[in-house]
Amino acid sequence: MDLLSDVVTSMRAGTPGAARIEIHGTWGWYLPGDPEVAGFMAVLEGTCWLFPDGRDEPMRVGPGDVVFSPHGDGYGLADQPVRPQRTLEEARPGEGGFGRHTYGDPDDGRTAVFVCGGYRLDRERAHPLLTTLPEHVHVRAGDLGLARVLAGLGEETEGSRPGGDALLPLLLDALLLYVLRACLEPTAGGRAGGWARALADSGVGAALAAVHRNPARSWTVTALAETARMSRATFARRFTALTGLPPMGYVTWWRMNRAKGLLRDTELAVEEVAARVGYGSPFAFSHAFRRAFGEPPLRYRRTDDP
Repeated sequence: MDLLSDVVTSMRAGTPGAARIEIHGTWGWYLPGDPEVAGFMAVLEGTCWLFPDGRDEPMRVGPGDVVFSPHGDGYGLADQPVRPQRTLEEARPGEGGFGRHTYGDPDDGRTAVFVCGGYRLDRERAHPLLTTLPEHVHVRAGDLGLARVLAGLGEETEGSRPGGDALLPLLLDALLLYVLRACLEPTAGGRAGGWARALADSGVGAALAAVHRNPARSWTVTALAETARMSRATFARRFTALTGLPPMGYVTWWRMNRAKGLLRDTELAVEEVAARVGYGSPFAFSHAFRRAFGEPPLRYRRTDDP
C-alpha cells in the first residue's frame, strides 16, 4: 500500500458519513466544528460562501469544489458574502429521504445543493501529513476523477438505493484521497507543508515508500539511505528537514501506528502483530507499545473494544 492510501486507512475510526443538503431562497448558517472529525463540504449545484473561523474574508465555493477541514474547525456557510449568525440546528429542514435534507421554499428557486459530512479520526494515529494542512483546504473543480466521485456522491445521496450503504463509504474515501492528492500537487502552494516535497523527492520518497511497503524489515538509517541512494548523513538531514521527524523516529512511529490498527481491526495474536511491525519478540514489542501509548497491547485491545 502506498503512503497516501496508508494515510487514509490509518487516520479513520469507524465509517465516514455524509448527507445531501438542498437549499432554496436566502440562507446562512454556522456549522460548529468537532476536533474528532475531519469535515468536508462538496458543492454539487449553485454557489455559496464559506466563512472560516477567525477570518473576515469568505471563500467563494462553486460547483464541483470541495472544502476539506482536516482539524475539525467550524465555519459559516451562506448564499451571500455576509457572515451568518445562526447555527444549522436553528434551521428547519423540510421533507427528505435518508441522509437528505431540504431547506427553504422551492418556489424561491434552488440556491445550492451540496454534500457535507466527515471522517471520524483517531487523532493518535493521524499521519503527520494532516497536521501540516491549514484549517480549510479549498480544492477547486477541474480534476476529472474528482468530478466522477462527486457525481457518484450526488447519485447515492439523492435517494436510498440498493448497495448504497456499502458504496457511500467507498466514495467518501475516494473523495478524501483526491483531496489529499490535490494538497500534494506542486501547484498546491505548500498546503501539505514539507510532505509534498518529501514525496516528490526521489530519495526521501523512495525511503518512505519502502517503510510503508515493509514496516517489518529491520530498518536502519544506513539501509534507508541506500534505498534513497544517498549518503547516510545527507539522507538523515534531508529526511528530517522534509518530514519533521528523524528517519528511525518515523519508522518507529509508523510501526506503532500500524500495530494500533492491527490490534483494533483484527484478531491477530500479539505475537503476530509484533512480527508484522518488525519486532522479533512480543516482549520487545509490548515494551515499545507501552512506551509509545502508556499501556500494553492487550490492555489497549480490551479498552478499544466497543
